[in-house]
Amino acid sequence: MASGGVAGSDAKGDCLVRAESAGTPGLTITTKAQELVEDGIRAVVEPMLAHFGTPDLAVSVEDFGSLDYVLAARTEMALRGALAIDALSLAASFTRKASEFDRPRRSRLYAPGNNPHLLAGIEVHGSDCVLLDLEDSVPLSEKTSARILVKHLLGAVDFPQEVWVRINGLDACGEDDVREVLYGRPNGVCLPKTESASDVTRLSALLNDVETALGMEPGFTKIMPIIETAKGVLHCEEIALADPRIVMIAFGAEDYTRDVGAIRSRPSLLFARSMIVAAAAAAGIQASDTVFADLGDDEGLAKETALARELGFDGKGAINPRQLAPIHRAFSPTEDEVAYAQRVVEAAQEAERAGSGAVSLEGKMIDKPVLERAKRLIKYAQQLNPRGNVA
Repeated sequence: MASGGVAGSDAKGDCLVRAESAGTPGLTITTKAQELVEDGIRAVVEPMLAHFGTPDLAVSVEDFGSLDYVLAARTEMALRGALAIDALSLAASFTRKASEFDRPRRSRLYAPGNNPHLLAGIEVHGSDCVLLDLEDSVPLSEKTSARILVKHLLGAVDFPQEVWVRINGLDACGEDDVREVLYGRPNGVCLPKTESASDVTRLSALLNDVETALGMEPGFTKIMPIIETAKGVLHCEEIALADPRIVMIAFGAEDYTRDVGAIRSRPSLLFARSMIVAAAAAAGIQASDTVFADLGDDEGLAKETALARELGFDGKGAINPRQLAPIHRAFSPTEDEVAYAQRVVEAAQEAERAGSGAVSLEGKMIDKPVLERAKRLIKYAQQLNPRGNVA
């Protein structure tokens, strides 16, 4: 929690920072491993105090095993509460590359943006996308401290995969989220409960403004609209086509079923899923299926993931790292699928060399859509496994 000149908590992996005008000016540090980590804490906090010019403040830090970016975020939050100052900009020690439009996105792993313990090491689990959440998993009272924490995490960790931020709705505090987290250069922003093309264009215009202000490459930040309402499903084609920043649309079944009054089941979600897949295909972008919330039902996850692939989805959301392996298996081409795709391409090449307009393989005619699908599958397999291993 954070209020006034106090930020953080006494939870594992966090710290409590207080900045007050009362008391003796200076920095006081309390930690179980005083001799080991006090100098490191000072190295993080003192430059921030100097930056903000705080000679009259009494600043105290109680450390409970926090990483440097957590300590920096909590210090910034406490100082902003005490001094009513603007956001601290970041200068990362690395350059995050812009996302490729069609890179594999088999999984998007959610992590609550207000919980340092759950955020620690989120980049090592092997998801294709890490999704730092500022919306549903963050209580209203922690929205500000969460976006500051996510900003510092983005600036401190050179993620090996894509890293996205799910902001709050633009009519809530989503604009504040964007203006804060773009200091950390996430690959993209997820827009929850998207219901129209205008929702997307409004976000894109905001991204243009913030990218320009921060000196970022125009269009760097991609957009993933999340379809979670009946209105969003009915408008998903216009949403998918709304802006060139969009690389994927995602489905949120929990909010959708509440909105339409349905019980979550395969039949009740079929229409929405099919609409989203068709809209994504029409726009030439990817589609990602909803999360599977029952962590104890491995069989249910496997069945739902297999169904999602059958319907045409390119990936699926995950709420726990243990869900990643079955999701990746379902959305990765098998050796047999790649081998068949290669035979299709070779048959087409042979027909072209022979001057024949007709392509056949194993007694079946191969038309252009089949050939193009085979080429896409081969490219996808190469993206997943540059060294040639499909499994």
